[in-house]
Amino acid sequence: MTTRPGLRERKKAKTRRLLQQEALRLFVAQGYDHTTVEQICEAADVSPSTFFRYFPTKEDVVLMDDPGPFPEEPEPEPADAGDPAEPPADDAVRATLHDLLARRVGPDPDTTLARLRLTARVRPLRARLWQHQEAQVTHTAALLARRAGRDADAYEVRLGAAVLVAVTTETLMYWAERDGEPDLTALFARALDHLAGLGLRPAGPACPTGS
Repeated sequence: MTTRPGLRERKKAKTRRLLQQEALRLFVAQGYDHTTVEQICEAADVSPSTFFRYFPTKEDVVLMDDPGPFPEEPEPEPADAGDPAEPPADDAVRATLHDLLARRVGPDPDTTLARLRLTARVRPLRARLWQHQEAQVTHTAALLARRAGRDADAYEVRLGAAVLVAVTTETLMYWAERDGEPDLTALFARALDHLAGLGLRPAGPACPTGS
């Protein structure tokens, strides 16, 4: 059962959403370069110190998502006789890419599309976008490792996680640059076709991990 966030967490989430909404409105109305953090704060009726508690830079108010951690998955039950001990690697890749896309799109695809359109047009936002990838790779590697029955520090898992994060970003940017016209479900299916065979099989004695 999912626990409802407490009052403090709900208020923080509300402030975060308000800052992002006002920032996006101002960026569209007067341009990214001509909008200051102080103007965003005035529109949201918060102080600059509050802004920087949520977003380290002006770029981050566009780029940073707050979907919460990946959901914890229950421990796998013992496999029945004749069943594989671990889920197929392709299933692990498929489920992880699905989670990454769902987290990045969030509950409001229209707002996400507007943010991505802005990112596609503004050079500092595109540069900052790739700085966000490292943390995403770490979280993705942990999830992928759990699903594939591997060590999160294994080379193949870290490489697979980096590929998945890059594919997610490129898929969403492709979608945004075309004003959301390509169907994301179809793009997702095409991405999976290209990702077939990442090689994330359960490690045996001859497959070193973390070195």
